[in-house]
Amino acid sequence: MHIRLKDIIDLDYFINMDEAVDSSEEIHSQTVRDRKIYNQIKDTSQTESTLLLKWLAFRKEQFVKGRDKKKISQLPGTVFSTLFSWMVYAMVLSGSITGISLAYSFLAYHGNRPINVTIFLFLFVLLQVLLLLFTLTLLMLRHVGTKNRKNFFNTSILHTLIFSLFFNVVPKMIKKTGQQVLNKNFDAMEYALSIMRMKGREYDALLFWPVFLMTSVFAFAFSTGALGGTFFRVVVSDMAFGWQSTLMASSEAVYDLVSFIAIPWSWLLPESFAHPTLEQIEGSRIILKDGISTLATPDLVSWWPFICMGILIYGVIPRALLIITGILAQKRVIRHFNLKGPRYRQLMARMQSPVMDIGSDRTKQSKSVEKNVNTDMEKSPCFNNNPKGPDQNVLLLIPQNVYPDDIIKSITRKIENHMFFSVKEIQKISFDFDRDADTIRQMDQGDIYQVILVHEVWQPPIRGILHYIDQLKAIMPEETALCILLTQDAGQVDLFVESTNINYKVWKKAVFKLENPYIIVKRFAEQ
Repeated sequence: MHIRLKDIIDLDYFINMDEAVDSSEEIHSQTVRDRKIYNQIKDTSQTESTLLLKWLAFRKEQFVKGRDKKKISQLPGTVFSTLFSWMVYAMVLSGSITGISLAYSFLAYHGNRPINVTIFLFLFVLLQVLLLLFTLTLLMLRHVGTKNRKNFFNTSILHTLIFSLFFNVVPKMIKKTGQQVLNKNFDAMEYALSIMRMKGREYDALLFWPVFLMTSVFAFAFSTGALGGTFFRVVVSDMAFGWQSTLMASSEAVYDLVSFIAIPWSWLLPESFAHPTLEQIEGSRIILKDGISTLATPDLVSWWPFICMGILIYGVIPRALLIITGILAQKRVIRHFNLKGPRYRQLMARMQSPVMDIGSDRTKQSKSVEKNVNTDMEKSPCFNNNPKGPDQNVLLLIPQNVYPDDIIKSITRKIENHMFFSVKEIQKISFDFDRDADTIRQMDQGDIYQVILVHEVWQPPIRGILHYIDQLKAIMPEETALCILLTQDAGQVDLFVESTNINYKVWKKAVFKLENPYIIVKRFAEQ
């Protein structure tokens, strides 16, 4: 199965919906649902990506069946894809109109003043070459920046303008139209756009290429429109091109420059058609005091094939190649999108874990289903581990002198029974990085999938704590997630944190600003 950008957005949407579930009944129902889906697709899923995509297909089918009960009628991925298509059409239309209008008006010939071919070439050929070189430079900088973990995306003014148009202006315009069909899907569109705006680091490559394609489409449409407008003017009008310069430029120098520009196509066309000859260049030179009455018509019209070929070779074809490159690059980025992040692995762990009845004896029920679960895992072609395998092992970090032993046991049971992880080791930390780092480095993290740091929600995420968290993630393997599990005050009877808790929201906002998709915030939710 091939993943698409709309699939990634929809997958994010469904996972967010699942994470927003609070009640124990809903969580149990969600777990049963995912377990049933897994039982139906495990035999045909050869990879983890295939498993996620088939899970997504089931969720989409359920969404379509219950569409009338939903607030939105279309999934965010579909709405985003539709909006992107509209923007591409808008780029084609605006670029074509701009190119045609500019070329058509610039080629206005009044009979006594020939068109200055030098200015025309600068505007429609040389300027396009400079913009093309600028684009290629940005792509090189981006390639280097990707390797060095730097982002050069915002260096392009054109990209910034189109980004603002796509993610801010157009949605606001659609919202103000008041059309029922558009407004019905506006929530889904806002969600899709918020993903691309907020998850800059995680979705950086996914965000870059669609915007790059829109800029390339606009430039391609502009050059194509300019070429069409020029050719149309030549066909329906009696055009005259000439050149002039205050500098002491010789006809031979101009001929050499024209010959150099025409190298890409001069081998294919005869010289008289590929570019003006030396005699024609000399015959089309405009001298102000002499006027144009002494100039021959064949010399004045000899420039149009050269101009059209210049726009085609230096404007249209390179932009077409950039569009093809952008499409292929986008497909490659989507194909290699990391589906092993914390949220995706949490979903897979839930699908593969035993289903517990609410209020039942979890120990007895776990034993009763463990044999069936392990059998399912062994038969699965892509998962050869049991619920206590390395893909579910976690390292639990507990602040020392804060949580008593009975609370730590309660937290451990919560992680194992409801987050579907196996606590491999518990380590008490002091929040002194120099002291804690040596201890954590000495631990065997080879089979640790996630590190869970337990913290009281009421303590604000001050700069020192955030810096500690950032440093802690830096010494962990790159794809090992760091989860901050927030609880109420350790001295309270209930550690549960509500989703509306203001301190929880502050923590999420502060950690989000770290711009690391492998640092996540969860709350100790009631089951």
